[in-house]
Amino acid sequence: MTGTTEPRLLQSWIPPIFAWTTAADVFAFKVAINDPNIVEFVATGDRYVPLIRSREVALVDVLVSGQNGLAEQLQVAAWSVLRHTEDWKNGSATAKVHCHGALALPGNRELLVLLGVASAPRRGGWLPEPMRAAARELLAEHQAKVADLDEHIERKKQKYDELYSQSPETERARNVACVHSAMESHNLRPVLTAERLLPHLPLAATFATRKSHSLRTIERAATTAIAECGWAESRDGIYVGLLSVPMGRERIGVVTWKPYAGLPAYPEVRWAIQRRLPRALLNPRLKRSERPVFENPTEPSVESVVVLDGSIDGPGPVDALDDLHLDDTDFQSRVDAVRRDTQAHGFEAIAWFQPYHAWTEETWGIYFDAPKLDDLALSLMDDFKSQRMSPSPSDAARLAFGLTYAHEMFHARVEATLSWLEVNTLQPRHQRYKQRVYDALRETPDWLEEALANWSAWDWFRYKPVQALFSSRMPTLDGLQRIVESSLDLSPPGYRHWRFGHQAATWRTFATQLSTGRPKPTTSLLGLPLESTLRGPLPYDLQPADIPLRFVGRAVIGDRLQSHPAMLNVPTRREIERALKYYKYMVDPAAGKGSHQKWTGPDQRSFILPTRDPVSVRVFNTLLQHLGIDKATYLRDVRPKL
Repeated sequence: MTGTTEPRLLQSWIPPIFAWTTAADVFAFKVAINDPNIVEFVATGDRYVPLIRSREVALVDVLVSGQNGLAEQLQVAAWSVLRHTEDWKNGSATAKVHCHGALALPGNRELLVLLGVASAPRRGGWLPEPMRAAARELLAEHQAKVADLDEHIERKKQKYDELYSQSPETERARNVACVHSAMESHNLRPVLTAERLLPHLPLAATFATRKSHSLRTIERAATTAIAECGWAESRDGIYVGLLSVPMGRERIGVVTWKPYAGLPAYPEVRWAIQRRLPRALLNPRLKRSERPVFENPTEPSVESVVVLDGSIDGPGPVDALDDLHLDDTDFQSRVDAVRRDTQAHGFEAIAWFQPYHAWTEETWGIYFDAPKLDDLALSLMDDFKSQRMSPSPSDAARLAFGLTYAHEMFHARVEATLSWLEVNTLQPRHQRYKQRVYDALRETPDWLEEALANWSAWDWFRYKPVQALFSSRMPTLDGLQRIVESSLDLSPPGYRHWRFGHQAATWRTFATQLSTGRPKPTTSLLGLPLESTLRGPLPYDLQPADIPLRFVGRAVIGDRLQSHPAMLNVPTRREIERALKYYKYMVDPAAGKGSHQKWTGPDQRSFILPTRDPVSVRVFNTLLQHLGIDKATYLRDVRPKL
């Protein structure tokens, strides 16, 4: 441990969240990056180790060799770790160890190698498949070079045999030639090291720990190790760790993450507001999902989370909605009802956005009413028939989801813009804009946020990849365009004025409203030149995955989006708890407190679950790694049984 009372601060406003696991029978040691055996070990995944029966003999062998690489350290491990295995007890001459991970350490001159007596889980962050594939490719390339050299030396040897075997007098010259040939073989023999594997290796920091240390003490030490390692910190503040790993006579903790060094990430912008400008937030923030314009709030009895990896026209949603069949029970009554709702409430009849300025970390984000989304798709199917078109239910589902999601993402973009203004001025903006502009202009033609949100839905439809997607399924898009226009027009005032988005002055006026908190400029008819905060390249990094997306209720489209491996699905924390119980894990009430819960399985391995809901993608992937399954297996075999 560091011995300090306070950990060195991370250079991020995001409070770090750690996803810890423990692994039985896993040990570690460090090797130099130029060790000649590490790439083969990663590529093959296992290695046989001579079982040396004396620690002294093992240490002497290392001293005599003058090396401290993979082979030598495994000899020491044969005595210090492997003597507890069945191979040792049965008097075997060798034991098989498995590679559980190889991680780059600060400075990129050493690797941390994780080994186990049992085989490693099939997938995971410690031994990702891209790294294994790169190692196999490097090994195959190296073996080909070695084979070419051996063939070259063998041809030379045969040439010398033919040249010098003609008379006994040439034997001395033959011996000299063979020596030169052997020296050439030694000098030219390629050496395979892990330098070329570095781009594929997870990065890690280590710190000393003990089994008796509390989780708080461990996380303080981990925070210090991250701060001192020299790498950029995590984009979302999520760090994955492995606890209490034997390394020689000590125990260490390992923490890994993907460093981020780009533009300020939106998650950090959000947290900077929460920690530096708390008066910009509603106090107290709301804790339940609630439609902003409907009379009766909705408590989500069934709720789960989908995090989109990329834009809504990407491969995830497209693939997920292939070959979809909608339930058309009570078709006409559902179509009539959803049209009445959208005419009265716009897209908020289907989905709504809860800003983090007013809702807690566990409840903010985009909400979809899953049954209503299906109803909107049925309404679009009815429109297709009226236009004498015959697109598939999958096309109707893609259109319904895409238009609605684009609309709600614009609301998220507005909050992001206000957050950036707040960070720059350290003055509240969101609540002032909400009260003085958004609520004051509600259901009038000047309700620009809703008009531009609908324009964003139209802009999504007109996006070239989306146009190409639909044009590949129908001869002309003219009828589909009329359907989209009619759907956007079937809205309350403000929403139905979406064509204002075609005018550059509209964006400037709206950006001025966000900045000043006033419906109209007071000293000039001109808006401030701030429209780039909404439309141009952003000075911060905003990704779709930064905005939680939740489904309330159960229906066909929502279920499909949440059950397709092409999507980055993040279950709720409650679902993860049920999954751990399914695998016979039990919560330890004394071990996990505050922001974590410790769950221990039948094999005494533990998974420490953060209490933040939803958990991050990395935490979910760490759980899958810990359980030794992939996402497809989880969705196919585990989730239906929870």
